[in-house]
Amino acid sequence: MWVKLAFKLFSREFRRGELTIIFAAIALAVLTVFSLSSITERIGLNITQKSSDFIAADRRLSSNHAIDTQVLSKANEFGLETAKLLYFDSMLFANDELVLGAVKATTQEYPLRGKITIKDALTAEPYEVTTGPTEGSIWLSEGLFYTLNVEVGDKVELGAGIFNISKVLVKEPDAPFFSLSGNKRVLLNYNDIEKTQAIQPGSRIFHRYLYKGEEQQLTDYYAWLKPLLKSNQEWQGIKDRQSPLGNNLDKAERFLLLAGLFGIMLAAVAMAVSAKRYCERQYDPVAMMKTLGGSRRIIRNIFLLHLSLVTVFSIAVGLMVGYVLQTIGADYLISVMGAELPNAGVKPWLLSSFIGLICALMFSLKPLLDLFDIPPLRVLRRNLGDTLAISRVHIALSLLTIFALMWLFSGEIITTLILFVSTLFVIAILFGISRLLFAAGRSLGLRPGSSWSLAIATLQKRANANAIQLISFALAIKLMLFLVVLKSDIIDDWQQQVPEDAPNMFIINVAENEIAPLETFFIDKNIPHEDFYPVFRGRVDALNGEAFARKTSKQEGEEKDEEAKEGKRREPNLTWLSTLPDDNEIIEGEWFADNIAESEQIEVSVVDHWRDSLDLELGDVITILVNEQVIEAKVTSFRKVNWATLKPNFVMILSTNMAGKVPVMYFSAAQIQEQHTKDVSQLLQRYPTISMIDIKARIEQAQSIIAQVSIAIGFVLSIVLISGALVLISQVQASLAERMQEVVILRTLGAKGRLIKLATLYEFILLGAIAGLVAAIVSDVTLFVIQQQLFNVDGRLHFYIWLLGPLSGAVFVSAIGYFMVARTMRQNTQGLLRKLS
Repeated sequence: MWVKLAFKLFSREFRRGELTIIFAAIALAVLTVFSLSSITERIGLNITQKSSDFIAADRRLSSNHAIDTQVLSKANEFGLETAKLLYFDSMLFANDELVLGAVKATTQEYPLRGKITIKDALTAEPYEVTTGPTEGSIWLSEGLFYTLNVEVGDKVELGAGIFNISKVLVKEPDAPFFSLSGNKRVLLNYNDIEKTQAIQPGSRIFHRYLYKGEEQQLTDYYAWLKPLLKSNQEWQGIKDRQSPLGNNLDKAERFLLLAGLFGIMLAAVAMAVSAKRYCERQYDPVAMMKTLGGSRRIIRNIFLLHLSLVTVFSIAVGLMVGYVLQTIGADYLISVMGAELPNAGVKPWLLSSFIGLICALMFSLKPLLDLFDIPPLRVLRRNLGDTLAISRVHIALSLLTIFALMWLFSGEIITTLILFVSTLFVIAILFGISRLLFAAGRSLGLRPGSSWSLAIATLQKRANANAIQLISFALAIKLMLFLVVLKSDIIDDWQQQVPEDAPNMFIINVAENEIAPLETFFIDKNIPHEDFYPVFRGRVDALNGEAFARKTSKQEGEEKDEEAKEGKRREPNLTWLSTLPDDNEIIEGEWFADNIAESEQIEVSVVDHWRDSLDLELGDVITILVNEQVIEAKVTSFRKVNWATLKPNFVMILSTNMAGKVPVMYFSAAQIQEQHTKDVSQLLQRYPTISMIDIKARIEQAQSIIAQVSIAIGFVLSIVLISGALVLISQVQASLAERMQEVVILRTLGAKGRLIKLATLYEFILLGAIAGLVAAIVSDVTLFVIQQQLFNVDGRLHFYIWLLGPLSGAVFVSAIGYFMVARTMRQNTQGLLRKLS
């Protein structure tokens, strides 16, 4: 019986628009979360796939020795595509010339991601291919052609084998970012390794295995593989690479994650406010039902069924609208980026449906319980039930729900905490401001005929409702300001890291007598270049006379010295300089004195993260082992280095009195354009020992990530703007009936239409300006923390948004709010009374 009545009431209330608010709120929650999570996931997948080109696969396994064939066969069982690589050095011989080349032997499946760039001749145009050389042929980098004085089609000896030179190797997707092999690279077919006879017991070789597949397949395979890995084997993805590319990818994903969190926060606020408004509008019908004999159980079942129906319907509509919205956004991004976006999968569908369901349940529970407690006497005394106490337990549960949903979506507790705490801060400040403002407004009095006085009086009358509206408006404005400023800062930071004039070519293996002709060449050809830095390799062997722990031999039964400090295993490139490089900043200590050349004490400036790992302090003396030579240097400063600039940088810089003590080569970087290609080729012919490393592809990839994230941010901003507008519309729509009553009363008392319209406009301007000011201040402080904690950039305050916030808030809120109530104010008094009845 009650089910039939419930459906009748549901149908009538739906036609009358009584369920519009809560329906719109749930649909808003679902479509916001779906569209944001879907588009950000698709962009994130696209960025990851593009970035995977730079390791020629989705994952790679590196090993110093061959691994069991079961490892690759098992990968095929998991549905993964695989390829094998082998790296070794070997001599090449042709035309009485002998040179050591860096050989990479590949199977035909290589590369699994990305493409190889080759040329049919030194003067031909480059093009891309998806497989390596066939058996019996070999591809050489351009420098080897000049050193060996060969052309495409000639024969070359590699080890004991003779191969046909079939292509000029221009670029490999997984070429090392910096390698001393430079332009002495060789690409060989994997099946020809035995022909070279270069691999003998004890040979220094390096194995790499590539994998391509879906993320779940890779994760499952790694779970099987991990227990089998040795300590000298490493499983890597693009995020594991310590490079500007990997760092920018991580920043991009963090930004897209923030965008999704903003959508959840906005949706939760909309749902909480709308559910309360809807239930308040049902106080009179519930009182009438109880007067006519309706039991609490029947009333509860009716409204729970209403909530269930509207929840299911709104989730379905939200998913459909969200899908259309993200499809339109994805199509736009595809047209701009010129690349297909991968499908997002089922996560956005499940996540948005779950969030819509949880929001409907958690944020409607307390308002529904209040609704069931409405006394029947309300039919006689209309104010009964209006002052139901706010449950602290419900508030705590609601906040906990929002926090849990944000954490579920992000998976990062720090990010969630920063945004959640800043939001609570906004709420607390706005409640305090609203109380002070509305209390202070009473002392101003109501001056007849003043629109401002009428606006302030209206704000005072709806103090509690306006406090909630202030919070909703402020959160929407806060999220918009947050995204706008963060976009500007992060994108500007990335563009500064990779500026337009960034070098795109490293020049290495330069002898001292070759510096002058190279500089003359660069000047004559108008090629921007960096200084030539003396470079040598050295290992930090001791600190203040105490040797670091050395590597022990288990074969000989040596035991590790547990008391010795751990040092750095690798030998970094070191240099000496008289002036501090542009992208370096002294954070402690002082740079070398001008007269340091006259001193016998060598000084050293150390990068900050080496200070921490070696436990260094100013004044310490470190022992550097260069070949067999021992160099002692005093630590006089610590530096912060921006490695992402792609300019030459060093972990340790020594003072200039180091010059002449160790043999060095020289190293520089230049910005080479397409028109310089022929000139550079002629230069390499004259100086065949010089190597040039092309890093243009790395720069292009970094710039591609920046462009994609910039476009994505624009899309996210539009979604947040639409969501904020919908929250505002639902807030204003909930108060339309009350506003109709006020208009009728004011007109009855003789108020003119212009007075009422201006008072309404001023009311929204005040609400928007206050909300915008608080949102701007809290956003700026939160941004300061976020930039330092999540993006590892220097946080800074943006005082211009302290003006932009109130201004944009006043315009945004007043425009939408006034538009919503303008139709009501244009109706005559008789029409309004008819609607109210």
